[in-house]
Amino acid sequence: MRRIRPYAGVVALPERVFVIVLLPESGRDPDRLSLLQRAGAGGPAITPVFSSMLLATTFLDRAQKLGPAIPLDYIFPASGSHFSEDLPGYVPVLDISPESFFQS
Repeated sequence: MRRIRPYAGVVALPERVFVIVLLPESGRDPDRLSLLQRAGAGGPAITPVFSSMLLATTFLDRAQKLGPAIPLDYIFPASGSHFSEDLPGYVPVLDISPESFFQS
């Protein structure tokens, strides 16, 4: 069986991207966003970002059918060109499928 790599490397993000913000167990914290992310295979944690709201909602719909519920708080528009400055510690992966994102 062929293993699909979750991402091939850094790509330029569009000016506007959409991220999935999770509701932390401790409740909302207006000073901190908690984005959906997972540990990368031997690398940094990755977070899915989407080029449209439609792709973000489609990802969520398919992801909810694959496994455990995602504690969604909201979908947030972010600046693609300032992503690393605005959201340090998150490595964006553009328009990834839920199957690739959640693979073991």
